[in-house]
Amino acid sequence: MMTQPSNADHKPLILIVDDSKYLRMKLRQVLEIDGYRVTEAHDGEQALSLFEELQPDLVLMDCVMPVMDGLAACTRIQTLPGGDRTPVIMITGLSGDNAVDDAFIAGATDYITKPIHWAVLRNRVRRLTRAKQTEATLDKTEALARSIISKAHDGIITVDTSGEIKSFNPACERIFGYAPADVVGKNISMLFLPDFHDADGCTITQLTGEGEPCGVSKEVMGRRNDGTAVPIEYTFSDFCVHKQCFVTLILRDITERKRYEETIWHQAFHDILTGLPNRMLFKDRLTLAMAHAKRNNKGLAVLFLDLDRFKLINDTLGHNVGDQLLYYIGMRLQNCVREDDTVARMGGDEFTLLLPEISKAEHAAKIAHKVTEAIRQPLRIGEHDLYISTSIGIVLFPDDGQDAETLIKNADTAMYRAKESGRNHYELYTPSMNAKASERLSMENSMRRALEREEFVVHYQPKVNVKTGEIIGMEALVRWQHPELGLVLPGEFISLAEESGLIVPLGEWVLETACAQNKAWQDAGFARVRVAVNLSAGQFQLQNLVEVVSRVIRTTGLDPTCLELEITESIAMRNAEHTVSVLKHLNEMGIQLSIDDFGTGYSSLNYLRRFPVNKLKIDRSFVAEIGTGSHNGAIASAVIVLGRSLGMGVIAEGVESEEQLKFLKDHDCFEMQGFLFGKPMSVEDFTEFLIRQSQTCGDRPEVGE
Repeated sequence: MMTQPSNADHKPLILIVDDSKYLRMKLRQVLEIDGYRVTEAHDGEQALSLFEELQPDLVLMDCVMPVMDGLAACTRIQTLPGGDRTPVIMITGLSGDNAVDDAFIAGATDYITKPIHWAVLRNRVRRLTRAKQTEATLDKTEALARSIISKAHDGIITVDTSGEIKSFNPACERIFGYAPADVVGKNISMLFLPDFHDADGCTITQLTGEGEPCGVSKEVMGRRNDGTAVPIEYTFSDFCVHKQCFVTLILRDITERKRYEETIWHQAFHDILTGLPNRMLFKDRLTLAMAHAKRNNKGLAVLFLDLDRFKLINDTLGHNVGDQLLYYIGMRLQNCVREDDTVARMGGDEFTLLLPEISKAEHAAKIAHKVTEAIRQPLRIGEHDLYISTSIGIVLFPDDGQDAETLIKNADTAMYRAKESGRNHYELYTPSMNAKASERLSMENSMRRALEREEFVVHYQPKVNVKTGEIIGMEALVRWQHPELGLVLPGEFISLAEESGLIVPLGEWVLETACAQNKAWQDAGFARVRVAVNLSAGQFQLQNLVEVVSRVIRTTGLDPTCLELEITESIAMRNAEHTVSVLKHLNEMGIQLSIDDFGTGYSSLNYLRRFPVNKLKIDRSFVAEIGTGSHNGAIASAVIVLGRSLGMGVIAEGVESEEQLKFLKDHDCFEMQGFLFGKPMSVEDFTEFLIRQSQTCGDRPEVGE
């Protein structure tokens, strides 16, 4: 079990309950990356104990476990303090209606099936924790409103059986604006809007209801002396004096409470950043629109939008710029549609459009084209001129789905096909697209098994100093030795690993494997050189990254000066202050640090000077420009000059021609990597490569010589 630090107590706490240690670890990694606090239980009994102790905000629980299964634990949780208000997501490998019914009967809020679709899980967790937080906010708001009102003087009115006002205290003057002399002796109907009473006045029965007990709160719209409406909450008690009966009303102005409630409910169904409907409200409106379309034999269209390369802007320019961009995109989308259409933000950089009475594909495509043209117009935010584009998926009802979830899912699928087709593009949904989505899911499942079956391998590409002809290091590059597909290159699976969260355990495995292999080569008599390992965004966000690297160095026995860690420019700028702190700790351990793909993002030179970085790596795209005409290596030479001026080393990757080699040497860049010097090689082939080099050039120099 993990003890949560006190400074993170404001983050939602999630209780993971599963007897699989691997699945608990995987769930923890995915959730912690999203900023949640996590605690774990290995069976239902431990879950009950932790639930009572920690009061988590959400429970993720496997259905089938030893000691006490998930269904029994879920049922018990409902009886614990706060249990009936805590969302529970059941994780089940079972299928069929019975399994789902059992989960809901036990008190589950939602369920997800194995194998887990991580994006779906993250969205459901995000939705339920936000709903829990919204509910908590509403509870606090109502408690605050009640406290404020209870400390104020309540209005007190006494009426007889005919509704004639007999007394009217000063607090009522404040609420209604009347002096007692203006109302005493008149019917109480003057204090309420006409829809509450008959034309002849208001009777006791209308005030108290038929046979309702005293003390029951009622709400009604009151009327001030200026004619304006005021929401009133009142309770009543009756009494008789000398056989004449009266009713006393204790009432209060609940305008503020109503305003709070309206605000909270608005926030529950609208995106706070853009003010647009959120996923929940969009789904409700879509369901209603589908029912209306079906009754009237009409159609409708749904457009699913995702901004292209938004993550790069968010990571490099910061969340403030990213949030402003999303706000303005929402405004542009609203300007593209009709008054009866709905624009919603589904989360992140995803938006949807609901277009009633659009039944033809060409009409939906026309609107999609209008949207792409509107979004691609330049947008200036602060000092930045931003050029953004969008990929759009289009579905039509009823052809592409009979329910809201199916339509949204298919529109999402079509959107991903648009991205694959080159971005700034729209695609109409076709059933064959689901096959592609199934392939991605199958690939993810295969990757998960590949980690367990040790199907991944590390290849090594040499880095050379062309001035001396010496090998100065090598980069560790992961490959997948698929049992059916053969050797799969990272371009085929890395993006999927990042989306699914598998990149974290995979990256740690690569780090440990590369360090162990470098130590093995040194023990075999080869020279001490550095092995470079890339850190993914998922790894760099881990709170315990420094501890992980330290453990790997300790267990493999590799001298930390023989390890080089590479992070991309966009990762470094995602949270610059965090980057400075992490890099400082790694640098103090003796590890060399490099900025990979330099020049492809939005770096701040101010932060770049603060980063304890040893080397800049010229991106292969800039090396490829050498000798091509337009830029002809201008960016590569600029990076070299910048690196030297900052006191950093510079290495060029992707060097494949003699022309590129000559250009780089002429500009005083002597460290290079690329096919010209050697392709990525297996351990066996790289060992042979080292043997040949040692026979040709003699012993390699020590690191730092």
